Amino acid sequence: MPAVAVAEQAPRTIGIPRVLSSVAAVVTVGVFPVFLVGGMGVQLQQDLGFGAALLGVGAAGFFGVASLSSRTMGWVVERIGARTGMRLGALGSSICLFGLAMAPGVPWLLGLLWVAGLPNSLAQPASNLLIAQGIPANRRGMGFGVKQSSIPAATLLAGVAVPAVALTVGWRWVFVIAGAVGLVAAVAVPRLPDAERSVARSADSGGRDAGRGALLLLAISGGLGSAAANALGAFVTTTAVEVGFSPSAAGLVLSLGSATGLTIRLCAGVIADRKNPNLVRMITAMLLIGSIGFGLMAVNSPVAFLIGVSIGFGAGWAWPGLLNFAVAKIAPNRVASATSFTQTGIYLGGSLGPLLFGILAEQAGLAGAWLAAGVAAILAGVLLLFVRR
Repeated sequence: MPAVAVAEQAPRTIGIPRVLSSVAAVVTVGVFPVFLVGGMGVQLQQDLGFGAALLGVGAAGFFGVASLSSRTMGWVVERIGARTGMRLGALGSSICLFGLAMAPGVPWLLGLLWVAGLPNSLAQPASNLLIAQGIPANRRGMGFGVKQSSIPAATLLAGVAVPAVALTVGWRWVFVIAGAVGLVAAVAVPRLPDAERSVARSADSGGRDAGRGALLLLAISGGLGSAAANALGAFVTTTAVEVGFSPSAAGLVLSLGSATGLTIRLCAGVIADRKNPNLVRMITAMLLIGSIGFGLMAVNSPVAFLIGVSIGFGAGWAWPGLLNFAVAKIAPNRVASATSFTQTGIYLGGSLGPLLFGILAEQAGLAGAWLAAGVAAILAGVLLLFVRR
């Protein structure tokens, strides 16, 4: 009961907009390293001399490190609190971004990109906890929607950065600017009233056992869906160039898809608050529709590719906010711990997905890789059918 009271009173103390803007900024900075590298993949490959497979290795390492550290970071957040966790996460990501700006070669780039998975895995459960404690229950769907919209916002900004910065003053300045944003985000995290830590230690063991099966299924299906979706941020610009777009236009294609995904994530969160739907069924439908988008991206046509990118971002990668909301409902007294558990599966999929995609792209072509991503999304949707309401 005390945790609920904090969640209801906090917005009147610090304001819902401030909570949401802080969450959005910290989460965006946390994923900037991997999506900026993906968005500027063409420029980085030309300058540093590597292929699509190494681009996949970089993204795989980022999410792999995040997957391995996610459970530990959830435990840490429960003890240090949401505010400290978010500040440390944003500061760590900022340091990694500044380091990427100075990358002299591929080993430095890949090493720092992998290390950047650590602060991201800290910022994610910390942000989930801040939402659970700083936003009323009837607005949390929107809260998680805003948080997860930060990820396509990062890819949108990465796409805009290509023609605006990377092709004008150089790709290194993109990382410098992003690092500066991270410093501002770390300073701006608001202070909640005194009960920032999770009450996981007081949760009854019966509730833990009752939700464990559902959390496991959500983690596995989230991993499959993430394996398909994370290829969007890493390989959209590369594929766009192959199907006929210029490097500058390819960045804008990424921004278009990201804007679509951002909008749908926000709308899905609002619908979840107002209609109280079956969240798992919503996620299932989005994954199955998203698989159609991945299939269209395999067609060697600029028009089909544009439609596919919009559907892929708008459905195939717009479900994570709903998944976190569902997990928060299953385990309301241990939000950081439970979301870090399902996030482990999502990170694992996000790690293996780009890696396997890059290998497939070099062996069977980008079209074959996108078809495989569509199959992964279908499997994720089918698996969710086994999660009971």
